[in-house]
Amino acid sequence: MMLGMICSTCFACSNFLTEYSHDQAYIQSYNDLDEMIIGSGYMKCYGAGLNYGYTKDKVYYPYVHFMADETEVKTSGTYSYSNDDVPKILFGYYTWQREVERDHESTVQWVENQDWNKLYNHINICNLILSQIDDQAAETATDRQNVNRIKGEAHFLRGSYYFILANLYGKPYSSASAKTDLAVPIKLTEYKEDKVYTRATVEEVYQQTLEDLLKAEACLKDIPRKSVTRAGHTAACLMLSRVYLYMQNYEESVKWARACLAEQDALTNLNGFADTAFVTQSSPELIFTMGGNFIFANLGKGPGTFTVSEDLVQCYSSSDLRKTAFIRANDNGIYKYVKLTTTSNVRDVSDNFALRTAEAYLNLAEAGACLGGEYMTEAQNAYNTLRQYRIDGYTYESLTDEALIKAVRQERRRELCFEGHRWFDLRRYMVNDACREEKTLSNTFVLYAQFPPDYEYEIVTLRRYTLPPHDGAWTLPIPAVELESNYGMPDNPRTERKYK
Repeated sequence: MMLGMICSTCFACSNFLTEYSHDQAYIQSYNDLDEMIIGSGYMKCYGAGLNYGYTKDKVYYPYVHFMADETEVKTSGTYSYSNDDVPKILFGYYTWQREVERDHESTVQWVENQDWNKLYNHINICNLILSQIDDQAAETATDRQNVNRIKGEAHFLRGSYYFILANLYGKPYSSASAKTDLAVPIKLTEYKEDKVYTRATVEEVYQQTLEDLLKAEACLKDIPRKSVTRAGHTAACLMLSRVYLYMQNYEESVKWARACLAEQDALTNLNGFADTAFVTQSSPELIFTMGGNFIFANLGKGPGTFTVSEDLVQCYSSSDLRKTAFIRANDNGIYKYVKLTTTSNVRDVSDNFALRTAEAYLNLAEAGACLGGEYMTEAQNAYNTLRQYRIDGYTYESLTDEALIKAVRQERRRELCFEGHRWFDLRRYMVNDACREEKTLSNTFVLYAQFPPDYEYEIVTLRRYTLPPHDGAWTLPIPAVELESNYGMPDNPRTERKYK
C-alpha cells in the first residue's frame, strides 16, 4: 500500500520531466527502496496472449519489430480476418510516417509519447532511489551488500533506459557527429525543476549511459544475482559490451564481452533440442530479462496481418536448426514466431529487453573482427562457437576482415531476431567506420473486403512504402506534447511518407 501511494505521487504530474516525490518520509530502510525498484524501477511484465489492440498501454516500443525487415504484411493466401487491426494500429511506425500515431485514414491509433513517458518514469524512480540509497543504515555485511545491490540495479536501469531513448529518438552514434547530433534530455534529479529542458547530444547521453553502467558494474561485482529478472553483474558487463560496440569502441566491447562470458558462457545446443520453448527463464543462456512478450500474438495470422518476413526466412539455411526453433511454418506456409513461447502458453522472457550469452559471443566476434590483427582468432572462435550450437553438421568457417564482420552481422540477424535488436543494428551499420552497410527498407499496407457473389475477400487497398538509408525517419519524432512543454526544443525532421 505504501509503495502504491509513492508511485501515484511520483506520477501525478502530466509532464514526465517534472514528476517527483513530494514526500520521502516513507523511506525507513533500504527494503523500502528495494520494493520501489521492483515495483516501479523495472519494466512492467504483464500477461500476454492478446494483440496490440488490447495491450497498447502494456507494451514497450513494440514498433521496433515492424519498422525494420523482420516482418511483413502478407498479401497472398487464404485471408483470415483475425488480427488485421495490428497493421492499422502501427501504420504510422512501420510505414515511417511523420505522424507516427496515426493510421492510413489519419485516425489516432497510438499514444505517441507512451514510451517516452514510461521510460522517463522509470528513470525518475531510479533517480529517487539513487538520491536516498546512501543514507540508509547498513550495519552488517549483508546490509552493505544489499545497499550496493540496489544502487547497482538503479544505475543499470537508468543507463539502459537512456540507451534505449537515445536509439529511439536520437541518431545512431557516429564518431563524426555524436557531439552535435541531438538525442534526449538528461534528468538526474528526483525533484521537480522549474526549467525548460533541452535535448542532450548523442555523445552526452551515451556518456551518461556508460557512467551509470560502470557504476552498476562496480556496485554489483561479487554480489550473487537474485534472479534473471533482477540485474546483476553479468548483465552490466553485457550491456557495457553492447554500448561500446554501438560506439565503435571495440577494445572495450571485447573486454566486457569477455567479462560476461567469464561468468556465464552456456549455450543451448539445438542439435537434438526438444520441441519446447528455446528461451525461458530457466534457459542456461538467459542472463536478464524485463518487460513483457507480445510479439508472438501479433504474427502469423495470415494475409492482411504481420508475419515473419520472407527476407528473414531466407537467411536460414536448410541445416540451420533455428529455422524451426525460432520460427515455424504453419499449414498455409506462413511462418510464425515460436522463439520465446512455451507449450504451457507462458511468456516469461521479454521480446524487447532480454540479455543472453549468445549476444556476448556476437559482440565479441563483431568487435574483434573490426579490430582485426591479434583479435581475429578470438573473433573467429566466438563466431564458430555460437554456430556449432545452431547448425546441423557444422564445420568450422575461416573468415577474416570484412567477410567476418558481414557474417557476424548476418548471424546477429538470425540469432537475435524479435528481441529488439534489428532496427538498432541497421541504424548503426549505416554510420560504421570499419564496414558501412546500407539497406533500403520496404513495407506494405493492405486492406481486404468481401464482394458478391461468393463474398470472398479481395484486396481493396495495397500501398508500398520505402525507407532509404539516412532518411530522417530512421529516428522517431520527439512527442508533440514534449515540444509544447519545452519551448524551443527541436524536433527530428521527418517528411510525410508517400506510397507507390
